[in-house]
Amino acid sequence: MAELPQDFWETRFQQQRTPWERSGINPGFLAWRDSGALSPCRILVPGAGRSPEPLALLQAGFDVVALDLADTAVAEQAGRLGADRAVKADVMAWQPDRLFAAVYDQTCLCALPPALWAGYERSLRRWLPTGGQLFILFMQTGREGGPPFDCPLPAMRALFAEWTWPETLAPAIPHGMGTQEQPVVLTRA
Repeated sequence: MAELPQDFWETRFQQQRTPWERSGINPGFLAWRDSGALSPCRILVPGAGRSPEPLALLQAGFDVVALDLADTAVAEQAGRLGADRAVKADVMAWQPDRLFAAVYDQTCLCALPPALWAGYERSLRRWLPTGGQLFILFMQTGREGGPPFDCPLPAMRALFAEWTWPETLAPAIPHGMGTQEQPVVLTRA
């Protein structure tokens, strides 16, 4: 499957079939925020869905934009953040009017079929300047298919080969779906 049907995400939100959604803020996000690694700046949250992180960013002084393809998700984020901060667009085609200092990706990459990952990585490079940071949680499902799609670290290192990786990685974070997320902060070279 190269692409998901156009209404795939909207249908899942409407039917409440969203097992990837956490009941609260992601522990990886909290660790980055509390350590100061993630500090106020202009930040994009692609594939934001209905996650609480965009509002937490706004409340912490960030200039945040939440991007999603599903009407339901965009409407919910607009209700929390304001209509000017919630954008309905395809991550493969959307281009902001100005660059972001950081991107927070909790679920966008793993929601995309692997055939689209290289295009998404190009989008990330379009959104961030040299030195911009990508705060990403690589989903570790250990199984075929998706979404969420497995993002094994060797494949992620190949996909993000032109980015600067940290010397050591933080511990993986358990997810309620019986999977894990590997938090990584990458810097656009």
